[in-house]
Amino acid sequence: MSVQVAAPGSVGLGPERLSPEELVRQTRQVVQGLEALRAEHHGLARHLAEALAGQGLVAGLELLEEKQQVVSHALEAIELGLGEAQVLLALSAHVGSLEAEKQRLRAQARRLAQENAWLREELEETQRRA
Repeated sequence: MSVQVAAPGSVGLGPERLSPEELVRQTRQVVQGLEALRAEHHGLARHLAEALAGQGLVAGLELLEEKQQVVSHALEAIELGLGEAQVLLALSAHVGSLEAEKQRLRAQARRLAQENAWLREELEETQRRA
């Protein structure tokens, strides 16, 4: 499924648009699903390894090895998906902290501008008296 993330008020190209919060929520759900799938595949891989260890027939051995390769490939894809989801979640957290820092700095700049204006007024008042 392909999803486009949009900035508030922007016009998108795709039919489905998610807010960043919704994207993070859905990514967390996907991570849970992938973790369950990974556990299931690890169990399958373990059973296949046990079957291969106890297999004496050559005809069945080839099929089991093929199944083991398929499960191994699927596990690699699941691990890749989990890694990418974790990077996305970490990036989201980082962007959130940057946004909070930006808001803090803007508030500080407003306070400094107000203080600067007040100091200028005080200076003008003092110069008039002198």
